[in-house]
This record gives sequence, C-alpha cells and structure tokens, in this order.
Amino acid sequence: MVNYLCISEKPTAAKRLAAALDQQGKPKKLPNPRNFAKVPVYECRRNGDTIIVIPALGHLFSTVEDSSRGWHYPAFSYKWVPSYIANPKHGSRPFIAAFKKYGKDVDEVIVATDFDLEGEVIGASIAKFACDRQLTDVKRMKFSTLTKEDIVDSYENLQPTVDINLANAGFARHEIDWLYGINLTRALTLSIKHSTGRYKLVTTGRVQGPTLKFVADRERDIQTFVPIPRWVIDAKIVLEGEEIPLEFNKKFVPTLAEAEKIVSDVLDRDGVVSKISSREFSQNPPLPFNLGSLQSEAYRYFGYSPSRTLRAAESLYLSALISYPRTSSQQFPGSINFKTILKDLTKNDLFRTRANKLLAISKLKPTRGKKRDPAHPPIHPTGKKAPASLGGDANNVYKLVTCRFLAVFGPPAVKKSLRLDIDVNKQIFFLRGMKVLKKGWLEYYAPFGKVDEIELPDLAEGDEVNISSIVHKQSYAQPPARYNPNSLLKKMEEEELGTKATRASIIDILYSRGYIEDDSINATDLGFAVIDTLEKNSPDIISVELTRNLEKEMESITTGDKKREIVLMESIKQLKKILESFHKKEKIIGVTLQEQVQNLKQRQRMLGLCPVCKQGDLIITRSIRTKKRFVGCTGYYKKLCSWSAPIPQAGYASPTKNTCKHCGFPMLTIRKKGKRPYTICPNWLNCSGTPKEVLDNYQNNKAEALESVIEDSEE
Repeated sequence: MVNYLCISEKPTAAKRLAAALDQQGKPKKLPNPRNFAKVPVYECRRNGDTIIVIPALGHLFSTVEDSSRGWHYPAFSYKWVPSYIANPKHGSRPFIAAFKKYGKDVDEVIVATDFDLEGEVIGASIAKFACDRQLTDVKRMKFSTLTKEDIVDSYENLQPTVDINLANAGFARHEIDWLYGINLTRALTLSIKHSTGRYKLVTTGRVQGPTLKFVADRERDIQTFVPIPRWVIDAKIVLEGEEIPLEFNKKFVPTLAEAEKIVSDVLDRDGVVSKISSREFSQNPPLPFNLGSLQSEAYRYFGYSPSRTLRAAESLYLSALISYPRTSSQQFPGSINFKTILKDLTKNDLFRTRANKLLAISKLKPTRGKKRDPAHPPIHPTGKKAPASLGGDANNVYKLVTCRFLAVFGPPAVKKSLRLDIDVNKQIFFLRGMKVLKKGWLEYYAPFGKVDEIELPDLAEGDEVNISSIVHKQSYAQPPARYNPNSLLKKMEEEELGTKATRASIIDILYSRGYIEDDSINATDLGFAVIDTLEKNSPDIISVELTRNLEKEMESITTGDKKREIVLMESIKQLKKILESFHKKEKIIGVTLQEQVQNLKQRQRMLGLCPVCKQGDLIITRSIRTKKRFVGCTGYYKKLCSWSAPIPQAGYASPTKNTCKHCGFPMLTIRKKGKRPYTICPNWLNCSGTPKEVLDNYQNNKAEALESVIEDSEE
C-alpha cells in the first residue's frame, strides 16, 4: 500500500484525473484548513493505494532578483521564490500551502502536468520547492489526452523520473527570459529617466524585440515602396445575352503604348475559339494538425487570432474532447487506435456517415508530414461526444479538428482544370474552368476546404465569339502586405523564435505594450522608436540570429548535449556585453524614446476632426476641477467650439478608425479588464443611435449607473 501525491496543472484537469484514477470513479473531495480551503484536493483509491490529486494554478514558483539594490541594471543575481512573492496579486499562496501539507506525508510524488517544457517546469518546481523532493525521486505520468483510458494507462506505466533534461531546459528558459526581460526593460526605462528625468515603462525581451522588428521592417518596406504603373486589359464577350469577362494572356502590360495597341488590335473584331485544353490532377489529403497549422486554419475560416484559437483548443483538451494542443507533430504514432476513435465519432450525427465510411476501409493510413514531436501526437479528437452546450469558439475549433482528422484518411481529390483560348486578331484571351471529378478527402473535410467549381460556356474550337467591350485600365504594383496575427506567428515559426506555446502570447504582449496596432498589423510610433533607436545604438537586442541561437542552446539542454549551467553562463556573458554597449549610448537612446512616448500619448487621446466646428479635434481629456474623463473639442482653447460630452470613467479609452453611422462622430473603444471591449459614440447624448434607457438614466441624474447602462447596451 503506497500513498501518492499527484501534481496536476489545472483544477479542471485535477478533477478529471481524480475521477479516472479512483477505481469507483468517485474520488473524495477532502476538507481543507483555512489557509487553503478553496483549493480542490481529491483522495482516490486504486489497487489498495491512496492517491491525493492537487492542481497547480500555472507557475507557482518564479524568478526574482536576489538583491536589495533597487531598480538598476545589469542584474544577474536571481532566485526562485513562490509566485505570490514575485507578484502579490498571484493566487499561488493557498496552492503552495496544500502541496507543502500533503507533500510531506506521502511516500511518492507523481508529476501529472502537461508533458511539455512549461508543464515539466510547473511540476518539477512544485516537487522540488514545495514538496522538498529530489527530481530523480519523482515519478512521471505521460499522456496526450485526458480520457479515462489514457490517464489510467499512464498511471499504470509510470515513468521512473520526470524528464530531467526537459525540466532543466524549462528552468533555463525561464531564467534566461527573466535575465533578458528585466535587464533590457530596465535599460530602456532608465535611459528615459536618466536623460529626461521622466518615468515611462518601456519593455522588451529576448523574443519581443526581434518580433517587433519584423513588423517595423515590413512597414518600412510598405512606406518606401515605389508604385510602378502598369496596365490591365479588361475585355468581355457576350454569350446568350450574358456578358462574360475574359482574362488576357498577360496579367499586366508594362507600358501604356502596348496597352493601347492591344485595345486597337481587338476593337470591333470578333474572336475565334483557338484551343480548348484540360488537365486532370490529384490533390493529396492535408497533413494532420499541429498547433501552428490549427491556428492558421482557424484564422482562415473564423478569423480567430492565434491566442484565441489556443484558448479554445485548451478548453477542449481539458474537457477530454481533443488531444494535447501544444504539439508540433505531423506524424501519428502507431499506438493510437484510429478505429476506436472513429467508432466513437459515429455517435455524433454530424460525423456518423463519414466515420462509418472510413471504418469500412481495411487499413487506415493517415497522411504524414516532416515535423515530429516525441512528446505528443498531432491534434485529434478523442472520440468522446461533445456536449450539446458546447458553443462559440470551442464548438468551431472542435468541428475543425474533427473534420481534419477524418480528412487525413481520405483518398486524394481529383480535379480537372479547363482553359478555353480565344484568338482576337492574334491577341490571346482565355477563360478558366474547374471541376471536381472525385471529392476524395474534400468530402471528409466539409464544410472546410470547399472548392468553387467554375463552368465553361458550351463552345467548341473554331466557334466565333463577339467581343462586347475592351478597355485598358491603369493600376500600380502593390507593396507587400502587412502582417496579420497569423502570418506574424508563421514568420516567428520560420525564424525559430519562441516556442509553439509562447508565440501567440508574445504577439499579444506587443499589442498590450502599444508597440503594434490593428488586425492588419502596423507598428505604432512608439514601436518604430524602440526599433529605430535600438537598431542604431544597440542592434544585438533585436537580433534575430542571437535569439535563434539562444533557442538552439536551450534545445541542447533538452537533448542532453549541454548542461543548464553552461548555457546560463554563456547567456549572461553575452547579455553583459550588450548592456555595456547600451550604457555608453544611454542618453541619446532615452531622449529619442521620450519624444516618441509623448507622441504616442497624444495620438492615443485624439479621436479626429470635430464634426461640430470642423476646425478643432476631439480629444479624450480630464476636468481639472472634478478629475472626470470626458471628450471635448480642442477648439475650446481658441474659443471656437464648446462641444463636450461625458464618457464612462472605468476602463481604457482609445480612438477607433470608425465613425458613428447615425451622427458621423468618430467612435471610441472602452476596454475593461476581464470584459469584452465595447465601442461608443462620444456624441451619445444627441445621437439617434443611443438607446433610450441610457438617455433616461442620464436625465434622471443617475450618473453612477451610466457606465453599466452604456456597456450593457453595447454588448
């Protein structure tokens, strides 16, 4: 009889683990002392053993500076402490108390967190710092789904220790990220304070800087792009009274003279169908989903940002509906029982027909990509039926994952491309057509992967057609497209910056710091200032190569090729050189950054031209007397306009690029922590689009309820 303590990563996962591990499926929830009364602690019985399951709450331990010298740089001395010491608002205290109490009374400790770098650090740090265990004495459960079968199998086949190399790599990543983040952020912030006497927190990090540089470089390419003129030929034919547009055999014509000649050659002429050609080709099924490809497809079909997709996928994983999402694998291992999953999917009306069709195949062979993740297979459904209440993002992502899983077993799709050439006085135009001859895997991926079939008119070679119109139109070469959250994440992946688990959060951080804006990502003035200043004065901070090399060094810890201590010392040595170089130019860096900080602050307050006086600008400001926030016109200071209106006091107010469809005033967005942002018209007192209850509430002088009424009406 053995007493175990099982460390889970999240409360939801702990509940599922406990239900699976208890032989009766009825784990006992233990009453706890006051210092961790709200922490769920489960007691399970299995084969005579007692298993205590306790969840973590993310990282319960983190790094802080091991010094009392105050805000300075360089800072290379650090220590691991409970996260509530590093951040008093972190809710880790009761969870650590629970692990300390139960950890000292058990025979064995089992880490059952997610099996990846972050999960290994979470579990290993709790075992080491809270349970006072040597990592070589800690057992490990490894699973890729939270189904009962996988959990029980993982428990019955315990690994003798945690993955020591993976844990050390995780510790090293946190330590190196802390070293770079704290030192570079302090260097930038103190450069402003030391050179101008003003305080403004300006942050960067090991991955943040190079990622921001991608956006800034793309924006420079766009701004310096020279639009070269070119011409397109726009021609149409008439068949059975319907006009049909033609494509010219050159997409663009380089000169006006050539474009005019083409029009002259074709004008008032009939065309002849000179050639009809077709080509059959097969299209192989798609590769299984890893996190990156799932995020790309979710952006393509639903417009979800990478972090939004990850949140939905993680909720599905915790509900045991899909496998672990933070994987880079494109290869299914032989251990996964595909037929069992497909049989379970037949219980779902949406997938029943497709699953039964695949079950009729004697040998199921999924597609395989080049990427392999030894920790986890590609993302796939577990087969467990989704509850009827599943909706929103989770429901969309679940359908996408399941349809992709079905599609990887399908046969190739067979398509036929058609081309009909029309010769008009030796100028060649054409029509394109497309037919799907065999749906193949497209049938299994529906409603995703839809192909629009294009029918060609019923014409034969030698038939004459009437050219109803032909003109040339001038256009210009287009600059490169701006990044969106999905394409920026792909760029990070290509350049090997960050990990599959952290890339989406890095993009979110750049938004929250005010360095980038909009879905079509643009670097703000502050973002440009940070990059421009560092490029001129301390380019190593934003070096893609340096960051990529650090990633490789940390990977070498995972593989056991390098020791954690060696990688840390080399990283500190490199960082020290960067900071020494930075310090020599601190003054000029600080002055430049401060100017752009002020510009950004001003821009974040300006809504746009005042529709009342059409001379001043609407600006978010505060009353000197009441300290209340409102929107007013800058024409007030020149006695040109007295328009103003109150706005909600809570939340961060910022301008949008839209105007009110009712009154034409520029709109503003209110963002409150933990709530969905909402947009309001600053002219709400006089706008026909304002709900009546808002106006009634204001007229009755119930100002305290104004914000909630506006917010509720917007939501």
